[in-house]
Amino acid sequence: MMIRLVAVAAALVTPAAPLTVPAAEPGIQSPSAMPPQLRPTVSGPITIPALTAVEISIEADLGSKTSKVGETFPIVLRRALAVGDRILVPAGSTGQGEVVWAKRSGMGGSAGELVLAARFLDVGGRRLKLRSLNLAPVGRDRIRDVNNLMLATNSVAAPLALVGFFIKGGQSVVPQGTVAMAKTAEDFEIETIAR
Repeated sequence: MMIRLVAVAAALVTPAAPLTVPAAEPGIQSPSAMPPQLRPTVSGPITIPALTAVEISIEADLGSKTSKVGETFPIVLRRALAVGDRILVPAGSTGQGEVVWAKRSGMGGSAGELVLAARFLDVGGRRLKLRSLNLAPVGRDRIRDVNNLMLATNSVAAPLALVGFFIKGGQSVVPQGTVAMAKTAEDFEIETIAR
């Protein structure tokens, strides 16, 4: 409180110089007079944190009968990744997934198996690594099948990003356009540019 009183007393004793704002050059607006969408924004790096949810679609027909281990397939980002109103990775960005395991259904009635992983999205020539792919199973039996596959796969290959699968006539099938959720595998820094 003492500092505030001293400052007020000094202001009373010393006359303040009039505050002047330099006039803008003709035809140039000051940033505060511009509409919000035209105002310059601060540039600098923004980080997409690891484990950020990512909604993708699988852009190929895949199946335990037709897919091969190591085969890659295209994926597309369905919803933009954004911070506030700033879009960092636009919807429609493409990337790649991989068939981790594929086994045809057996003669003894064993179901086909298909394990998929989301690998990355292409962001301006850089790879945003992905993990933890989960398809959207429908119905109680399919959810049980996905849970069983996840348990089996975790015991064999724990570090792999995991998936789900659909059962159709004993074969595991993932049709083109299937929606899946993944997560970012690590922090990913994007340099933003002021407008």
